[in-house]
Amino acid sequence: MQLKLTSKERLVLYGLARYPGLSDIDLAGKIGVDRSTIFKSKRKFREWEMVQLLNVPTGMGVGAEMMTAIFATYKPNAPVEVRGKDPGLKEWVNHPHCVFHSATDTDSVSMVYSKSFTDFKKTFYPVIDDYRDAGFVEEISCYHYPFSITRVSWDSALAVDNTFGLVRTDLQEEPPIEEVITDAVKLTEKDKLALHAFVKYPTLSDLELSRRTGISRPTISGKRNKFFESGLLSRQANVNWKKIGCELMIFYHIKVRPKATSEDMMEVYSSFRRIGAAVCSYIQPGEIFGSFLSQCYVEMKERMDLEVKGLSEAGLVTERPYYVIMPLRDLKEGKIDYAPMVKSMLEVETDL
Repeated sequence: MQLKLTSKERLVLYGLARYPGLSDIDLAGKIGVDRSTIFKSKRKFREWEMVQLLNVPTGMGVGAEMMTAIFATYKPNAPVEVRGKDPGLKEWVNHPHCVFHSATDTDSVSMVYSKSFTDFKKTFYPVIDDYRDAGFVEEISCYHYPFSITRVSWDSALAVDNTFGLVRTDLQEEPPIEEVITDAVKLTEKDKLALHAFVKYPTLSDLELSRRTGISRPTISGKRNKFFESGLLSRQANVNWKKIGCELMIFYHIKVRPKATSEDMMEVYSSFRRIGAAVCSYIQPGEIFGSFLSQCYVEMKERMDLEVKGLSEAGLVTERPYYVIMPLRDLKEGKIDYAPMVKSMLEVETDL
């Protein structure tokens, strides 16, 4: 069911997406809405399950070398209810390194963190082969994004701005390059446990996290500040787009010409931001994987054809993008969870 938001509630939703780590008083100064309205709106959003605030770790900071985007298209005889009975699906979706999964009866898109390409092949190739052997799959494509050369952008604020026509002037123009965490940065056992706790329970207070971990409250507070200031953790907002009336989620992958410059990559990225309301993007030399929202297939297709034509005429792309369209009303499975991945990567033995 679509929820109707007031103009101020829309601004608060934008503020939570654009500045997810700010206190209410600081957020009020950024978006021009009083603290009382922010407090009431946040309470409503929790009741409506509209926004999920996440503490997201850098991939290399927890020992992951790359993210792999997996696109799968399924045969007509394999809707979610059928393939869900196969143990391989649970092994795939519930694997701790699978941090994101979205699926309809016909398609799925997953994001998987791995310590190396070899690690990915050992873990997921057998599962993919089992799916093929079961006769479920028409096509599976995997695209690998090493964190050391990849820009990662979560554009929820842009999507909120686009959806509601807010025309904000404080939007982020370019996605940052994820800071590379080198081997010189060593995490103690307490660091690992605290990091896992921050990711698993992003909204709990330092006092409650101290109780759950057995680490003193001042130490928890100090580690929180250290992790965010160093870039090891970042705050993100995951919006329930269906509840604010969005119709389609499109996931895409596009190849860019060899030896494309950073400016070339940003031009392609900007083109896809013009097609729909961008949600996330992974950008590495020669390739972009991302997602965006749209209200109408015909309008989206026209815009995509126009932008791709322009990129082709500029010599930036030679192939059409590979993309999957998911009507939000048809979603049968959804997952976004970094905590099991952190626990596995850092070999945290304590259960929280």
